[in-house]
Amino acid sequence: MYSEKAHAEVDISVPPEKVFNFLTNPKNIPLVLPGLIENYNIPELPIQVGSKFNFKYQTLGIVQEGEIIVDKVESNSTYDFTSTGGVASKWLQQMTAKDGKTHFSLDVEYDPPKSWVEKIKVEVVRKMNQSDAEKYVQNLKTLLEMQS
Repeated sequence: MYSEKAHAEVDISVPPEKVFNFLTNPKNIPLVLPGLIENYNIPELPIQVGSKFNFKYQTLGIVQEGEIIVDKVESNSTYDFTSTGGVASKWLQQMTAKDGKTHFSLDVEYDPPKSWVEKIKVEVVRKMNQSDAEKYVQNLKTLLEMQS
């Protein structure tokens, strides 16, 4: 199902629980994920396995909507989910304590929507998504470290 991949990682100067708590509140993610317009229909927190909510995402001028389904939640270490709808993807997010900081690792596997592929070549989409993954982890780092 998933034909493309993006990976990014960063060390963040805050403890893993702060990163985990930020990530597991879907209202926070548009602050750091390029292209994410909004998450909505958010269930009662805390997020748990099986929780679902909707998203609206824009790339290349095309707005996609879909649903997030939480696959795995392990306090302060793991938050994984699958997206369905306009953008089918699998997100694996790991947080590990490292020298008083958090090492954050992101792996995303996704199927580029046909509307994207028709508009531009897959290689361009691949590079843009890799860049967005790197911006996401850097934005997360900047925002959380500024709040400390």
